[in-house]
Formats: sequence, C-alpha cells, structure tokens
Amino acid sequence: MVLFHEWSHSVIGWLFGYKAHPFAIHYGDWTLIHADENIDYEPIFQSSSPWKASFIAGAALLTNVLLLLASRKGLRQSASRRQPFLTQACFWFAVFNLAELYSYMPLRAFSSGGDVGHVEIGLGMSAWIGFIMGTPLIGWQLVELLTKDLPIIYQAMAIKSIGSKLYYTALTVSIIFGLYGSAPLFYYGLLAPQTRWSLFSAVVWVVVLTLLIRLEMGKHYHKRDTLD
Repeated sequence: MVLFHEWSHSVIGWLFGYKAHPFAIHYGDWTLIHADENIDYEPIFQSSSPWKASFIAGAALLTNVLLLLASRKGLRQSASRRQPFLTQACFWFAVFNLAELYSYMPLRAFSSGGDVGHVEIGLGMSAWIGFIMGTPLIGWQLVELLTKDLPIIYQAMAIKSIGSKLYYTALTVSIIFGLYGSAPLFYYGLLAPQTRWSLFSAVVWVVVLTLLIRLEMGKHYHKRDTLD
C-alpha cells in the first residue's frame, strides 16, 4: 500500500516532467515508514500550472480509494468462495487503506502540507471544501467496514465466540482510530495545533469501540436467550 501510494505521486510527477524516473522515491528503511515521493512541490506551486501539484498529490489518495474498493470487492468474492486466508488478506488490506484515507480526511484536512494540503493549495481551494466533501465519504466507508465487512470475517473464519469477535473489533478500531489517528501527532509534533485532531480521533476511538462492543454483546446475549 505504501509503495503504491508513493509511486502514484512519483509517476504523475514524472509524466509532468518533474521527475527523471517514475519510481525514484525515498524508500526509507525496510519498514517503509519514512518512504516519501521525493518531489519538491514549491517549484510547481510557483510555476504557471500550480494545478499540476494537485494532480500529483491527489493521485496517491485516488490510489488508496481504488485499493480500498478493490479489496472490499475481493473480500466479498473470496468469502463467497470459502477462501478464508484470502478473505482475511482482503479485509486487512481494506482496513489499512481506509485508515490511510482517514488519516488525511478529516485529520489533516486543514494542514498546509501533505497530500490534502497540496491538493488544496494547487487548486486554490478552501480547506473547508475538502473537509465538507471528503469527511462524509470517509465516514460512510468506515460505517460500511465496521458494520458489513466485520461480520463477513466472522462468517468466513467461523468465528462464533464473543471473545474472538471483540478481539477483531478492537484490533480494527485501534488500527484506524488509534494507530492512524495519531498521524497529526506523528507528523507535526506534540505542540502543533494539528495535534487536536489526534485528540479528536482518540475520543472517536473510545466512542466507536464502546458502541461496537455493546452492539456485539447485545447480539450475543440475545442469541443465547433465543436458544435457551
């Protein structure tokens, strides 16, 4: 996912003539945590075509959207064909791609740098427009993942115990709202104003996890009472 994200930046930058090689990115270490597209956006912003910066920055976000949609489709197909390993792979790939998108919108919607910031600056667009348009879409996909895709995993993996279901729920929510929710803190530092979005994500983490646990526990006890 990280490589496709950064290569998307780089390939579009190469097509526009700002890169000598389409895959010449900073790869960082073996974890790819510090991978970077290796593109200087300032000359693009100062050129006569600043919109090109928006295309370069937005290409990676579009890639994550396409990977998310493909993995969710693969999840359903592999589950229907009783391929549990592939079902799990598609599910977790969807989780990480959606978490990546969530870390940009809404968490970094108002940042002057980063992919979203570069898109907004290149188009001369207010950050509020991106926030208002993008946040409901990400929210919709989060609801879809947590309410429709998680049950598919339970069925495909024959998970019936309440403990295992709560484990999957907690892990999924923690990756999205905890790990990726800390992105503003990671990129901008503890004292930066953007840190408030990490605090927002921490609150959402607790609220969503509590609601899902209550929902799952309610289903469990209702099913048990029905059987009794």
